Amino acid sequence: HAKGYNSHSLGVCYEGGYDEHGNVADTRTAKQKASLLALLKKLKAKHPQAKIVGHRDLPNVKKDCPCFDCSEYADL
Repeated sequence: HAKGYNSHSLGVCYEGGYDEHGNVADTRTAKQKASLLALLKKLKAKHPQAKIVGHRDLPNVKKDCPCFDCSEYADL
């Protein structure tokens, strides 16, 4: 999932994240967004101190994912 974080984190992934040219892009469908929001709310209720971040937000993790800004979920 993310080297150095696996022992104290949960990983969530979805299909997509690249456009038809292979460039990083937010390709989430409305259903994916709704499902992700529902899942994150459940996880946050179970782990209230958790921070919702993407791989790209972690120090020393060199990944482009997710293709969107996770700060949209910061207030869950």
